[in-house]
Amino acid sequence: MDLGVICPVFDSDPALLRSAVGSVLSAGGGRGVAELILVDDASSERATLDALESLRSEPRVRILRQARNTGPASARNRGISEVRAKWIGFLDADDLWLPGRVEAAAALVKAADPEAAGPEWIGGRHVTLHGDGRLRAEPGIHAAMAGVGHAGIPARAYHGPGLTRQLIANFWMHLGAVLVKRDLALRIGGFADGLRYYEDFLFLARLSALAPLHVLDADVYAWRRTGTGATASPARLSPDSLRMHRLALADPLLHGVRRELRWARYSARKGLALNNLLAGHRLRALLLAVDTYCLDPREVGDLLAFLRLLAWGDGGPAGRLRYSRTEIFPSQETR
Repeated sequence: MDLGVICPVFDSDPALLRSAVGSVLSAGGGRGVAELILVDDASSERATLDALESLRSEPRVRILRQARNTGPASARNRGISEVRAKWIGFLDADDLWLPGRVEAAAALVKAADPEAAGPEWIGGRHVTLHGDGRLRAEPGIHAAMAGVGHAGIPARAYHGPGLTRQLIANFWMHLGAVLVKRDLALRIGGFADGLRYYEDFLFLARLSALAPLHVLDADVYAWRRTGTGATASPARLSPDSLRMHRLALADPLLHGVRRELRWARYSARKGLALNNLLAGHRLRALLLAVDTYCLDPREVGDLLAFLRLLAWGDGGPAGRLRYSRTEIFPSQETR
C-alpha cells in the first residue's frame, strides 16, 4: 500500500510530537508508511523547531515550512500538494496511530474485487488517549461501526446520503482514522483553505458525497484528550469558529443534506454558548444562546434550559448535558 501521511505542526509539544511521529513510522513493522510530511505552520516555539530539526535525519520524514500561520486546513492542503504516495493518511501532532491499521487497510485493498474500482477511502475506530496514557474506547463509536466480514476481513461499506447524514449527525469518524486516495482528495478540492475549526468535518462530509467509505472493525487511531483548557482560546470561543457550517450549507455537494446541516449548525452553536458560559463569558454566552434559539424558535425548551444554567451556575456535568452534548471541552469534563 503506497501510503503517505500528513501532519500539521504548530508550536506542538516536542515529546508528544516525537511520539506521534514514532507511531506512524513504526506502522506496518516500520515499512507501512512511505513518507511522513510534517507541515510546520509557522511555529515560533524554539522547542518545537528543535524537535522538527531533529526529525530531519529520518529519511521518510519531509518537513515543509509555511511562511505564515494559516491553520490546519491550509497546512494539510500544502501536504496534499506535495505528497507522492497514492494513499494519504492524517495525523495530529499530539495523537497516535495504533498498531495494525496499515496491515488491515492493505489487506482490505488487496481483497477487493479486481473488476471493481476498489475502496477510495477507508476508516476505522478512534479511541481517546488520556494524560496518564490510558486508552478509552468510545462505546457509541463501537456500536456504530459494528461490521461484517469482507473476504474474511472485518469491514463494512457505507455509502450515499445515509453516510453523509451519519457523519454530520455524530462525531463518528475522526480524520486521523481515515486513509484516502490522493486522487479523491484532489477531486473534492482538499480542505477549505483558511478554515481553522471543523475543517475535518467538512472534508469528510464532502468525501462521503463522492465515494463509499469502507470501515474496518478495528481501533486505528488514538485521539489525545488531556484537558488542557481549550476554553481559554479566544478564537475557539468566537462565533467565527463555526464558519464551516455556512460553507457546508452553500456547498453543492452537500445540497441533499441541508436539513441535517442546519441541525448540526444549531447543535454546534448550543455547544459554543455553553463553552463560553463555562469560560466565564456570560454576556457572549447569552447572546449566542438567544441567536441559536432564533435559528429554530420551536426549541424554546433549550433556551429555558440555558437560562437556568446562566442563573444557577453550570449545574455540574448533568446540568450541562441537559442543554448541550456538543463540544464540551475536555478541561470541563470528568473523563
